[in-house]
Amino acid sequence: MRHWTLSAAIGASILSSSSGSASPVQGVVSGIYVLDEERSDNAFQAIESVIAGLSSAKRPLARMRLRKSIAVNRMRISIVGDRVGITYDDKVPFVVWIGGDPVKWKLIEVLVFDVSAKADGEAISLTFRGDDSERITTYRSVGQDLVVDTTIVSPLLSTPIVYKQIFNRTN
Repeated sequence: MRHWTLSAAIGASILSSSSGSASPVQGVVSGIYVLDEERSDNAFQAIESVIAGLSSAKRPLARMRLRKSIAVNRMRISIVGDRVGITYDDKVPFVVWIGGDPVKWKLIEVLVFDVSAKADGEAISLTFRGDDSERITTYRSVGQDLVVDTTIVSPLLSTPIVYKQIFNRTN
């Protein structure tokens, strides 16, 4: 119940604060999106191929942390003015200012990120900085789809994890 109350409060504050103002990123469409698994890269496979080079002692922890941070099947994205609000699946939502200071977002107790946003022409890029990794996720609308490109870097990994996902708009 607390999650839904918080989610509703954040959504209401985003929508009511600057109704009628144009978004600086006209290419990203607010809405609810569902992962199109058939047209998307398999993010879990991308993780497995990169962590294969880790020692067997480090691999399970790296796998758990990376998988939890990318497992998204559904998202709600709201863009109003210079603010982006995102809710992934049933996770705690967050709101970040484009070009503003990072905000703290706790995915789970052991995964806390500083999240910042910037506009890249027709796209929005979010940077998630954690204790041992950095993820840059770029969102852009293509028709009714949301194309999401992700790159994860970490000092533990010899190469970045890179994958693309396609989300279908549901509303």
